[in-house]
Amino acid sequence: MWTFASPASGYISGTDCERFGIALAMLGGGREKKEDTIDHAVGLQFHKRIGDRVEKGEAAGDYPLQRRRTSRGSKNLIAQNYFIAQEPPSEKRPLIRRILGA
Repeated sequence: MWTFASPASGYISGTDCERFGIALAMLGGGREKKEDTIDHAVGLQFHKRIGDRVEKGEAAGDYPLQRRRTSRGSKNLIAQNYFIAQEPPSEKRPLIRRILGA
């Protein structure tokens, strides 16, 4: 396992999911062309959520290093993907904003 740490102290205010996806594809969890195979062992485990307090260097998550081909670029992309704020988010955004058809 490779653990990625929080780049700063504060509250997790957001992440860039597209960059997580790009990093996972670089590790073999996606395809660049349709002939490529997908390594189903590639994935991320998050230890912290948006709104959680973190300290600089604290483990924010990890992913398995079972794959022979690892990429330094993917590690950096994952590690720097958290947006850290000094204040906690004022409110949590609802997952569902409205019920359709009600």
